[in-house]
Amino acid sequence: MIIKRFVSSFVIIYLFLSILLTFSLGYTIDWIPEATIVQKIKGYAFEGFTRFNFIKVLIAAGVGTGYSLFYLKQRSSSSLKC
Repeated sequence: MIIKRFVSSFVIIYLFLSILLTFSLGYTIDWIPEATIVQKIKGYAFEGFTRFNFIKVLIAAGVGTGYSLFYLKQRSSSSLKC
């Protein structure tokens, strides 16, 4: 259960950071007038999911670990009260 919670929070945080990065930074394809909409979407998606991978993985792993440990601590303290 803890691993499931960690993996789900990791994926959610990584996707959230990727989406923020996709919409926050400019990408060079904006300045190319011949670029089609599909090329622009591919460029944005590729840049958003691949840029700063190491930093996004570290942040997502930290948040996922903290969340799963907080949930574990909360469940253990509630079971002790019973």
